[in-house]
Amino acid sequence: MRITSYDHVGLRVTDRARSLAFYEALGFELDHEYSSDTALEIVNAAGVRLNLILNGEPTPERDNILLDRPQKWPGYTHAAFIVSSLSEVIEWAAAAGVRITEGPVDWGRRLTCFLRDPDSNVLEFNELKPDGATKPYTLILGQKNYSSWSMRAWLLLKFLDVPFEEVTVPVYRPQSRDAVRALGGQTGLVPVLREGDTAMWDTLAIFEHFYETHPAVWPANRKDRMLARSVSGEIHSGFGALRAAMPVNTRARGRVAARTAEVEADIARVVEIWTAREGATPWLFGSFCGADIMFAPIAARFQTYGVELQGAAREYQHRLLGHPLVAEWLRLGAEETDVIPVLEVG
Repeated sequence: MRITSYDHVGLRVTDRARSLAFYEALGFELDHEYSSDTALEIVNAAGVRLNLILNGEPTPERDNILLDRPQKWPGYTHAAFIVSSLSEVIEWAAAAGVRITEGPVDWGRRLTCFLRDPDSNVLEFNELKPDGATKPYTLILGQKNYSSWSMRAWLLLKFLDVPFEEVTVPVYRPQSRDAVRALGGQTGLVPVLREGDTAMWDTLAIFEHFYETHPAVWPANRKDRMLARSVSGEIHSGFGALRAAMPVNTRARGRVAARTAEVEADIARVVEIWTAREGATPWLFGSFCGADIMFAPIAARFQTYGVELQGAAREYQHRLLGHPLVAEWLRLGAEETDVIPVLEVG
């Protein structure tokens, strides 16, 4: 006897309509020809089939299950699916209010996460890495529309032409920090850079890590390098009033933010840095480098909240927003549909 493939997985459910709605959201449709009063056969566009067995018996214990410590029901443990993008599964779950119970986890040849359907059946989702094309780095990011520090790390690796796998963990969700910690980010914040089993979870640390092998991160001139690191450090540890009043929301336009004296002081300091080398070069320190990348989210903030600049500062902002890599990030952010209400300011 030779088993050639899987045919389907059967899952016991208690509520026909509730389960159909859940699995339809995952792309399954009811196959009427092979369904009955006791079992529903559902299939997706790729031909993956599930049988929903309609003989589940609700119990108070199961209906009131604590999602932070779900019970381990005996029997088959889970159904596992291959997906084209694990990030899309995570984003869908966040939008639908479905908790990711484990993951995302990097297993080497695949990225995996788990969640449960309305009857607590465990579902596993796997994004397979291409054979022979495993990239040395994995970059864990937040949503492109909202995550300024993710933007900086992504731009850096793209600028340096460093191959990397990308995993998006939606931020500002109840389980966001736990998901990031599960991938090695000890603070629970994005971005996180993984190299094999080793993780880095600070943006400036990521910049300095790559400077060891990619000198283009910082200017070639030693004194310029000192200044570039200094202004980048300012962004890393300062501009708190500006960041609080104008959270990054790259696809938004025409927003109005509170312009306190502290915010105005931060804006003035940005303008001072941007105009200190007026007329010298198109970028802050000669060639495009890490310092320009650090300022890209601030340029996007000014665009979102209508901060009007003049002269060299205005020209630099437009040049930075028009850089091909920055423009690509902004385009990808504009395509996202996730909405984080607390960041929809003004």
